[in-house]
Amino acid sequence: MCAAATQAASIGVDGAWSYRTHRTIRQNTERRIVLPVDPLFDRLALLAQTAYARLLDQLLVSSVGDLASGVSLVSKNIRGRRYWYAQTRRTGKKVQTYVGPDSPETARLVERWRVARAEASARSELIAIARAGGAYVLPAAEARVLALLAPVFRMGGVLVGSHAFAVLGNSLGVRWREALVRTEDIDLAADAHIDVAVGRELKSVELDTLLGGAIPRIPLLHPTYPATSFQVRGTSIEVDVLTPLVGRERSRPVTIAALGAAASPLRFLDYLVEETQPGAALGGEGVLVTVPRPGRFALHKLIVASRRRPAGAAVTKARKDRAQASALIRVLAEELPGELSLAWKALAARGPSWRAAVAASVRLLEPEVAAMLRAHGVR
Repeated sequence: MCAAATQAASIGVDGAWSYRTHRTIRQNTERRIVLPVDPLFDRLALLAQTAYARLLDQLLVSSVGDLASGVSLVSKNIRGRRYWYAQTRRTGKKVQTYVGPDSPETARLVERWRVARAEASARSELIAIARAGGAYVLPAAEARVLALLAPVFRMGGVLVGSHAFAVLGNSLGVRWREALVRTEDIDLAADAHIDVAVGRELKSVELDTLLGGAIPRIPLLHPTYPATSFQVRGTSIEVDVLTPLVGRERSRPVTIAALGAAASPLRFLDYLVEETQPGAALGGEGVLVTVPRPGRFALHKLIVASRRRPAGAAVTKARKDRAQASALIRVLAEELPGELSLAWKALAARGPSWRAAVAASVRLLEPEVAAMLRAHGVR
């Protein structure tokens, strides 16, 4: 048996992402069976899905703290006594932080670190297995930045944007087309709850320090505003900090004290981050992140697309928004239809302006995808 793939081009209402692909399977050179292949994603092998699930379980139950990510413990003998240091690299330089002298407490910390390294090695192997089965693995530089942001996720920060979309794909057992996940910006959402969490349990952080002395990007149009975007040194990666905009319109960034940074206020973001779930970012030793629920992510993308200006680069971004939404809707309609229904009920309850924003984008979707939404109550 052999297989060949063919493409039939068709320009949809949206003018993009509308080609159809079919795989032709020849049997005994006499008859052909034509199977449709979704142009937006591929299904992962069961091997990859199992590896992802095991990785997420390990990340959730791991007792590893900050020692798990890029930190090693080294000892020095000074005047006959042994002292321990935590060692890492920042902006290409080796940095050592004093831990303490050799003692029962330090010995327990060293043992915990050794366990952490063994767990990290096991997670790296699971990521390799997932990659072999087709899962999307982050570029190394992006994986390192997410690992640096691990404390932010522990205190309640939410990964949004295309990186969250990639995590959701792996969790749903699919790999999105490269054009749907390609980005170098890491979008991080934080709201007032992150300050509450820090006040109760966790220490606050300085985001630019956490990122190894990241370069603040001052807004060109508002040079007096605080930076909400930080470029990671030695890379082209930028971390953008966002926060929900509720109430009157405002453009001035909102201070997030727990992060030592400001965030850009965005309308409708509160809906996206109201309900979240844990996810595993594949790369390095794996990073436990928090991402939005997939149904809310899909509907929020439709809202965002409807609010972009119909000119310039915004047109391309709106197409990508709708393509990401369409891909999620196709998967959820088959695998988790209740996810779409729940997401729509929560959105519809917020009022007619929210429903109208979704409807404006639904009209531009392929008829098949729009029908899937209607079947789950989306109007």
